[in-house]
Amino acid sequence: MGFKSTKIFWGASMTKEEYVEKIIYLNSQICQKPDDYTKEKVRKNNKAARKLTIIENALQNDIEIAMEVYKELLDNEDKFIKSNAAALCLQLKIHVDKSIEIFEYLEKYGESWEKIGAERQLKIWRGEIEPDDPG
Repeated sequence: MGFKSTKIFWGASMTKEEYVEKIIYLNSQICQKPDDYTKEKVRKNNKAARKLTIIENALQNDIEIAMEVYKELLDNEDKFIKSNAAALCLQLKIHVDKSIEIFEYLEKYGESWEKIGAERQLKIWRGEIEPDDPG
């Protein structure tokens, strides 16, 4: 499934299912591990990241649909999708317990790059660092 225009983001409200489907698709285009950083994949990553930002902003302005969308994404089998949803949930202060549980699991059992990301998200949540701090 591709995106022909950004009209879909500015038109009528999307359903929970449409948001979930688009977020999962766009996350599949994001560089997830060190081997992903090739010229072609980075180009796709950047396009997908811009579209994800638009969706995230829309959800931030509709907390009711955000709660439904992120609840489903937190249960996704893909750890990358799950951790991205958990980070956004912590920012929005929704599904906090589940999000912390996901990051604590990744911090303990994840791959090295997952552990680093999970540890960072937990530090941000605890107020130990700011989101724009390097570490």
